[in-house]
Amino acid sequence: TENHGDSDYRPGTGVDLYKKATGVIVGYNQAGEWLEYTVKVASTGTYTMNASVASANSTSSFKLSMDGKDITEGRGTFEMSPNANVEAAQAALAEAGYPNGEGFPAIEYLYNTNDDHKAIGEALQQMWKTELGVDVVLTNQDWAVFIENRQNGNYQIARHAWIADYNDPCTFIDMWVTGAGNNDADYSNAEYDAYVAAAKATVDPAERMKNFHAAEDLLMGENAIAPIYFYTQRYMLSEDIQGLYYTPLGYFLFSYCTKG
Repeated sequence: TENHGDSDYRPGTGVDLYKKATGVIVGYNQAGEWLEYTVKVASTGTYTMNASVASANSTSSFKLSMDGKDITEGRGTFEMSPNANVEAAQAALAEAGYPNGEGFPAIEYLYNTNDDHKAIGEALQQMWKTELGVDVVLTNQDWAVFIENRQNGNYQIARHAWIADYNDPCTFIDMWVTGAGNNDADYSNAEYDAYVAAAKATVDPAERMKNFHAAEDLLMGENAIAPIYFYTQRYMLSEDIQGLYYTPLGYFLFSYCTKG
C-alpha cells in the first residue's frame, strides 16, 4: 500500500522529492490559497498537543504547543510563504547562465497515476513555465513501476508522500538518514545523521526535540525535499451519532459510537 505524509512533524502531508534540488516548492491548495484550520491531538500520555495553521497573510504559518506552551516560538518557516520569491528564482537562473529560462533543459516531473497528483503536476508545470521560463515534462506511471523507478533514483523530480506510522517526529525525520529504506531522495549528510542519532539516544524530551529541530533545519536548508500540501479527510456524520473518534494517524474508531 501507499503511505502518505510530510517531511515535518504533522501526519498526512504530501511531499515532493528533489533528486538534485534547485529550489523550494511552495504549497497551495487547489484554490491557490493557504488552508486555514486547527488540529487538536489529545495524547494518551501526560500532555496535550495543539497545532494550528494561521491565515495566508501570516509570516509564521505553523504553531505547535505542548501543554499550552508554544514549542515553535521563534522558529522560522524555512523562507516558505504563500507568495513565491519569483524575483530571486529568476536572478538565480540568470546567474547560472539561463536568463528567463533560456537554454535551460526540460525537467521531468514523475508521479504515480492519479487525477489529484496530475493536477498538482500541471500546476507546477504552469508556474515554472510562466514565472521562470522552464519547461516541465509530466510523466505518470502505475504504482509498481513508479515506486521501482523512484527507489532506484530514476527521476529528476518525483512525487513522494507519507503518513505517520506512529505519533512522533521520528517517523518523518529518520526517513532521510543516510541509507534509510524510505530515503528515495538519496539524501546524505553526516551532521543530519548525527542529530537524528542523538535524538534517538536521549530520554530528555527537550534535548530530543532540539536535535530533531536541528536535523530539520539542515534538511530544509539544503532543499532535499519540498513540502507541498496536507492531505484532508472528508466525511459526513449524522447529527444523532455521538462518540466517533478520528485519530491523528487517520483512522476512524467506531467502538464507542451511540445513536440518538
